[in-house]
Amino acid sequence: MKKFTIISLVVMLSAINLFAQKALDGIKYRRSSLYTILMESDKFPMKDTVIKAYYKAPFPDKYNNHNLEVKSFNPKDYPITNEERTEAGIKKVRTKKDSVGSEKLKDMPLISDKFLKEKKIANELVAKWFNRQEDGSFDMSLISERGFYNATDLEASIANKTARGMASLADAGEELIGNTFVIISRLNFVSNECAALVIRESAYIAADQIPNIIGSMAAKKVADKIYKKTKEGYSVWTTSRLYQLKWNDSIAAVFYNDYWMDKASINLDKKNNFDNSDLFELVFIGEQKATSLVTFSLKGRTEEQIIELSTIRNIDKVYSKLQKEYDVFKTKTPLYSGNPITAKIGMKEGLLGKEKFEVLEQTIDSETGKTTYIRKGIITVDKKMIWDNRYNANEDNTEQKIDVTTFKGAKNYYPGMLIRQIK
Repeated sequence: MKKFTIISLVVMLSAINLFAQKALDGIKYRRSSLYTILMESDKFPMKDTVIKAYYKAPFPDKYNNHNLEVKSFNPKDYPITNEERTEAGIKKVRTKKDSVGSEKLKDMPLISDKFLKEKKIANELVAKWFNRQEDGSFDMSLISERGFYNATDLEASIANKTARGMASLADAGEELIGNTFVIISRLNFVSNECAALVIRESAYIAADQIPNIIGSMAAKKVADKIYKKTKEGYSVWTTSRLYQLKWNDSIAAVFYNDYWMDKASINLDKKNNFDNSDLFELVFIGEQKATSLVTFSLKGRTEEQIIELSTIRNIDKVYSKLQKEYDVFKTKTPLYSGNPITAKIGMKEGLLGKEKFEVLEQTIDSETGKTTYIRKGIITVDKKMIWDNRYNANEDNTEQKIDVTTFKGAKNYYPGMLIRQIK
C-alpha cells in the first residue's frame, strides 16, 4: 500500500507539473514596453536586403509592443550644426564622409535626441498608454489589459482620488508606464574584402622591409592566405541607443490634473495643452554595439537568406547586450517548470552558461493594490542545457530536442515564479 501511495504521488505530481507547463504557454505577466526605431543610412552593399531583414525581425517577445506609426527616419532631416556639437561637448566633425555615408557616426547621439524631441515621441508614448482619441480623450483600456487592473476602477480613481485608487494608479505608473523604453538602431553592412585588402597591403609594406628576399616572399604568402580567408562575405554592424520614458509621481499628478479627460469631459484647452506640453521626456540610458560575420558557406540558403539571418541575429545580440549592461532594461521571465528548473529563454538572450538569475515571487497588496517582488533565491544556467532559440535555429540544428533552458538551484520553486538576470 505504501509503495502504491508513493507511485501515485509521483504520477500526480508529474501530472500537476505537466498541467502547469501547459498553462504557462499562455501565461500573462507584467512586462516592460518597447518602441523600436531604425535610423536610416546612406547606400551600402545589399542595403535593401538588410533593411528588409530588420523589419522582418520578430518583435522581442519579453516586451509589450509599444511601437508608434513612425518606424524609421532619415538622419538628413535632422542636421546637426557645429554649434550644437560644441554645446554637446563633441569635437567638430570633418566634412569627409565616413564608411556609411554623409551622416557621421559621431552625430548619432545628437541626431537621435533631436528626432525624439522634434517628433515629441515621449508625448506620443504617453498618448498610446492612455489610448488617446482624436478628440483628446483618454481611457484606461490598455493599462488595464497589460497590468490586469480594472479599467473602470482606475478611471473612477482619477475623479475621486481615493487613497486606494491613487495607490493603484501609482502602481500602474511604476510597473507599466515608467518601464517604457525606446531603442534607436543604426545598421551598417560592410564588405569584408575592403578591410581584408587594407590588411594585406599593410602586410606587404611590412614584408618589403625584410632584407631577406626569401623571408619577404614568405611573409607575403602568409598575407595572401589570410586575405583569402577573411575577404569572403560581409559584416553586419548594429549600434543601438536605449532611452526610458520618464514617469514619476510629480509627472503623474500634472497629467491627471491638467491633461486627463474622458469622453464625458472634453476640453479643447486640455487637448491643446497636452499637444504642446514639454512635461514628458525620454532619458538616455546607454548604447551598445554588435557585429556579426556574414559568410556564404551556409548550405541550403540563398545569399539573401544568409544576410537576413545574420542581420536579425545581430539585432538580437545588441538587445541582449543592452539587457545585460543596464539593470533597468532587464526582463522578467516566468519559470516554465520547478523541477527541473526551466524557462523559455536561451541563446537569443545571450546565454552561454553559468549566468545567474534571481527568482522572484510576485505579490500584490490586497489593501493598496501595489505590486512587490520578493527574492526567493538564485539559480544558475546549466551550460549543457541551453536552448538555441535564435532566429531560424531549428533550420541549423535539426537535431535540437530541447525548447527550454535548464537551471541549477534549489528545488522549492514552481512554474510561474519570475526570474531576472543578475551580474
